[in-house]
Amino acid sequence: MGPGLPPALVLVVLSTGLAVATESLSNPSYKPPSVARANTRNVYYLAEEKIELDCIAEGSPEPIYRWFKNGVQLNLSTPENKARMTLQSNVGTLVIDQARTTDEGTYQCVAENNFGKSLSIKRNVQLARMDPFPTTVIQTKRALLGRSEILTCTPPNSIPKAKISWIIVSEGDMDYRDEDSDEGFNFVNLDNRITMDWKGNLYITNVKQEDGQDGDKYVCMANNKIVRSFNQGEDKILEPFGNPGEKEPADEPVSLLWHSDLKVLGLVGKTAKFKCIFAGNPQAKIVWRRKGKELNSRMKQSKDIFDFEIKRVKYEDAGEYVCEGSNSAHDKVIRKTFVLTVEARPKWVVEPKDLIKGVEENAEFSCEAKGSPEPTVQWYINGNQIELEPDNPRRKLVGNKLIFTNLSKTDSDVIQCNATNKNGFIWADFFLHVLAIPANVDREPLPRLKVAEGQTITLTCQSSGKPKPTVVWFKGTQPLTGDRHVVQDNGDLLIKNVNHKDTGNYKCYARNRFGKDEANGTLTVRKKTKIDSVPLDLELIYGNEATFTCGAITDPLETLEYIWLRDGVRIEEDDPRVSINDGTLTIIDINSKDTANYTCMASNGLDNATATAKLQVKAPPDPPYNVSLRHCYANDALLKWQFDKNQENFSPLQGFIVEYNTSFNPDNWVTGARPSADSREAKIKLSLWVRYNFRVKAINEIGVGKPSAINPSECKTPQGQPDRHPRKVQTVGDKTNFLVVEWETMPQIEHNAPDFFYNISVREKDGNAVMNLVETDFTVGRKEIFINKTYKPYYIIVRAQNIVGQPDNKAQEILGYSGEAAPTVVPSNFELDPDKNVTATSAGFRWDPVNTSTEFMQGEYKGYKIRYWKKDQKETTMHEVFIPDSVKEDSRRKRRQTADNKMRAEVRNLPSYAEIESDVVVVNNYFSSEGSNIVNFSTPEGVPSAVEYLDALYRGSTHFLLEWGEPKEPNGNVTGYKVGYKKIQGLEIGELEVSKTVTKRRVFLGNLTPDTAYRVYVWGLTQEGQGEEYYIDVRTAEHTSDLVRPIIDEVRAAATSVKVTWQIPDIEGRPVGALSFLQYRQLTKNDWESVPEEEHEDFWQEIEGLKEATPYQVRVVTKTGQFGTESYQEAASDPRTFTTTGVDTFFPVFAYLNANETANNSTGAAKKANVLSAGWFIGMMVAIAILLLILIIVCIIKRNRGDKYHVQEKERLRGSNPDDGQDHFNEYAKSDENGVGQSNSFENNPEKMPLEYDETDSMEDYGDVDPGKFNEDGSFIGQYGVQKSPEPANASAMSTLV
Repeated sequence: MGPGLPPALVLVVLSTGLAVATESLSNPSYKPPSVARANTRNVYYLAEEKIELDCIAEGSPEPIYRWFKNGVQLNLSTPENKARMTLQSNVGTLVIDQARTTDEGTYQCVAENNFGKSLSIKRNVQLARMDPFPTTVIQTKRALLGRSEILTCTPPNSIPKAKISWIIVSEGDMDYRDEDSDEGFNFVNLDNRITMDWKGNLYITNVKQEDGQDGDKYVCMANNKIVRSFNQGEDKILEPFGNPGEKEPADEPVSLLWHSDLKVLGLVGKTAKFKCIFAGNPQAKIVWRRKGKELNSRMKQSKDIFDFEIKRVKYEDAGEYVCEGSNSAHDKVIRKTFVLTVEARPKWVVEPKDLIKGVEENAEFSCEAKGSPEPTVQWYINGNQIELEPDNPRRKLVGNKLIFTNLSKTDSDVIQCNATNKNGFIWADFFLHVLAIPANVDREPLPRLKVAEGQTITLTCQSSGKPKPTVVWFKGTQPLTGDRHVVQDNGDLLIKNVNHKDTGNYKCYARNRFGKDEANGTLTVRKKTKIDSVPLDLELIYGNEATFTCGAITDPLETLEYIWLRDGVRIEEDDPRVSINDGTLTIIDINSKDTANYTCMASNGLDNATATAKLQVKAPPDPPYNVSLRHCYANDALLKWQFDKNQENFSPLQGFIVEYNTSFNPDNWVTGARPSADSREAKIKLSLWVRYNFRVKAINEIGVGKPSAINPSECKTPQGQPDRHPRKVQTVGDKTNFLVVEWETMPQIEHNAPDFFYNISVREKDGNAVMNLVETDFTVGRKEIFINKTYKPYYIIVRAQNIVGQPDNKAQEILGYSGEAAPTVVPSNFELDPDKNVTATSAGFRWDPVNTSTEFMQGEYKGYKIRYWKKDQKETTMHEVFIPDSVKEDSRRKRRQTADNKMRAEVRNLPSYAEIESDVVVVNNYFSSEGSNIVNFSTPEGVPSAVEYLDALYRGSTHFLLEWGEPKEPNGNVTGYKVGYKKIQGLEIGELEVSKTVTKRRVFLGNLTPDTAYRVYVWGLTQEGQGEEYYIDVRTAEHTSDLVRPIIDEVRAAATSVKVTWQIPDIEGRPVGALSFLQYRQLTKNDWESVPEEEHEDFWQEIEGLKEATPYQVRVVTKTGQFGTESYQEAASDPRTFTTTGVDTFFPVFAYLNANETANNSTGAAKKANVLSAGWFIGMMVAIAILLLILIIVCIIKRNRGDKYHVQEKERLRGSNPDDGQDHFNEYAKSDENGVGQSNSFENNPEKMPLEYDETDSMEDYGDVDPGKFNEDGSFIGQYGVQKSPEPANASAMSTLV
């Protein structure tokens, strides 16, 4: 202390320094330095290049860096070092520029601040270099074929160690290669005959002629990648030679040329290597084994067979390993035994870590390491051996543990630990930081925490401080102790099994010697959520619907929500098969993948309750897996697969189906085998020259499962000759003058090789010449050969052949015939058999037989054909009845030859009630002769065939409206139809009930049961009886549905009547009424009047007795059932308005007034009088009268000029007699009471008549716009034709007026 300083000032300075030191030790942001671990320990450099040694440390205050070389601190400020050595800014990385040889050494970095020193590991820095090979002359070596040869190499000194290899160099090669790359060198290929020892010598264990390399040199090359240099030296030329007179090298017993050290040290986790080089001719076989134990997967022999490696060595790998060399030249086996000793470099058991502690606390560091041999441990403090540090009574070393007690701020230090054995060392650098910090609550309890009863909860009060604060909890003013309340090490309060009594305010206090802090929060406890209705386990068949139902209760103040999980994973409703409605989960169309555990989770946001149910879906099995091909031979393959019990889908496994497809038809899968349920392999028979793929399906009681994946490797069979020749070889005589040969084609899978074809050989029976033909299209199974001979015998052979050859078995020779022709003889004297009566369906015939020899038949005689047809309809109605050669009987014909030498036969199933023509021909296999004389006869009336169709036009709940077609074959005069039905109940059909016999082809069938199936029959009738039945199955509608409302199609009014047509739409599932009728009313009235009800076989009705020129409304009403009962239903159409014709029709005002007068006579009379006295009305009537007068004059003038065309004449031309009394529903023609006739209307103007005859004119001209709606009996059938929109009645009336 300087003599001039006052004591007071000295005290101030000392106090200030102490305060700063105290602040530094109490500030948690300060900490000792820590150097990051270096990546490498060995550093190589090139002269004049840059060396960079990294050193980066953390610490506060910022550390100061120093470097040591060979244990001596580097002075970076000397002129020599300052010019080349610098530290990177803000870090301690040392950069040495223009490196020299003198820069080699061991370097270590030290980072230091007020709290200690941190040391990096020591790094060896070496100058990389490689000496050249010594200069030698080229050495030529002669090598005997089959013997061994060694080419030696003495590698140069190199840092780091150079990689040695051998290359082949030609005399003219130039050194153009990149120094940084080994591309372009012709390296000697090392294999199981040529190898290198670990010193670089090259061994050729069995010399061959190609080892001479055409005189090129073998050169040993050293490669130092750091120096980026390839050095070459010790050139050698090898000249192989053989013993005179020997074609092959002589056998040479095996010999051991070289082996690696017999005592091998292996380090745990590293690779241990062994090598034996054996020679011999034939080539030596080398086997590696372990004495007393099997080799494991980490122990492998190299591909070149000489080397043996153990990867990731373990202690248990220690032992003896043997290499054995042998060959077939001698029984001698050479063995060499290696002994592997396993040791280990040091490895941390517990690696020491940085510690931050508070004053008065304790600290403990462990430096435990293992290794073989056992490592020794050395402790350091701030880089100094702990033994050299001053004694500290609060610090002691116990074994490999360093313990501090009652820490003070001055105990902050950086500590190092080094564990070492002969195989290496490990280094740890860590610090102890001692702080004094007041207690503080870092994480307070939640202000309001709401939980459910029964839970274990945590109230947070995580605190910090040095030394560690003590935390105490209170509920209200009561301290919390006991089994249910546990204060955690970090200050949190754990409350077990909370209940409603735990609701309240909680406060925590944290304190140490330097200060205290507190925090509080509120806890609310709700009732627990419980499942009161658990879902049930289900076992269902696939395709059905699975429904799980779950119910729960919770605290009434909370909202309950349901979540469903499948095997623990939440179910989302993105699957259209899945729907969730609170506690109900529904899965439709279930399959095997739906088999799982389904959990209902009821939650109120505070807690949840769960219940689980199991769904087992019985379904076809899942696909087998791991389908693999064990072998693929020429004629069979062995397929294996795996299938687990849980893939059966809860139905016992019954077996498997093994399928294959081929390259010829990849889309067609064929069953190759059906193994039993306990099999997991199958043998499948194969064809040659086919590529196969296989798959497997499993079968259980539910069905066949989906196929497995196709086996990954395709099975391809070799080529071979076909296994067989074509089958079913025959001749066909359908082509005259040709020999037609047919056979069964052979599919591609039977070709067995490419270039497949058919070889056809043909030889005439009485000749020796053979004709050979070829068919190369394997899909063709017919050959037509022009012979120009009719029905001559030939021997035929059809063979299969491919590029390999023909099948081993001999092809079968068949006898066939060339094509037939029409017989040259014709049957004669064909007539009806007088001994047989002609019935409605049968007749007997007789004729003279013909000569049936081959010459006349021009083929094989087969019999006769009787042909018959309806007169003048031969082309469309002809039938043929075959009469065979042999005497046979069947239901259609009988043939015999009688004593009068006549052929006789009976033909049945003739058309009834018809004029028939018939003849007879003689036939061979393919042709018929000319027809005989024709016989004419008639069959009497029979019963009809079935009707063409039967349809239920409408279905009500208690009735059908049926319609059917005419019989396909009337077989007489149809007199009517019989209709019946049977009730269908399940699979049983009831007794027949005959409902009606009718003459028309439509009937109403009533008094049926709702929603019931019936079988409805229709038979046609003639005088001969009942024909064939025709039936349909149809069901009555349900009574619950509303009736279909009718729709009015057309309203056609006359003076005192109206005709109304309607339709009933066909709406699926809706019934129609049994009865339909019309209701009408005058336009001014409210009440409807009804016409009599009718079964609506026809959809039209007429209303009579109406007033002329009066507006009305009409509607169609349909009903079913009895009024007043539950079965009664009624439906009405929308009303339609019309006006009847008459005088007032031409004066609408009068018509309206008359209508009102009918409703109210006094009021109407007043209105009528007012209108009739109006001047505008009188003027309008006069104008109309004048126009009518002009019109009459014009018509008279035109008739006098020759344009006369009487209506009666027009009708007669069209085939209609106007005097026959039929009005054809021409209401307007009848209504001529007011003197307005139609002969002078514009519709009868000849200039507007069509030029050609039109069948519809006679109806249209008289006001019927659709004459096709009425059939012959006057019934209305328009609802089944094209529907036309109805026209207003007044429009028709006005057209008549004009």
